[in-house]
Amino acid sequence: MFELFNVGLEMQKRMIDMQMQGVEVARDMVEAAHKQVQTGMAAHQAGEAGMKAMKSWMNLWGVRG
Repeated sequence: MFELFNVGLEMQKRMIDMQMQGVEVARDMVEAAHKQVQTGMAAHQAGEAGMKAMKSWMNLWGVRG
């Protein structure tokens, strides 16, 4: 009787461990996606700054675009 009970508890423990690993993987995926968004936003801001600089340079030299 107790052996069967122990087997059941061990199975539950393993299931909980597997679920926690799944939660950790999901958390890592969310963190990676957040970093990708930050990288994308930084690249966008750099692109905008480059466009402003190019327009300023063109205006300095009298080029209309």
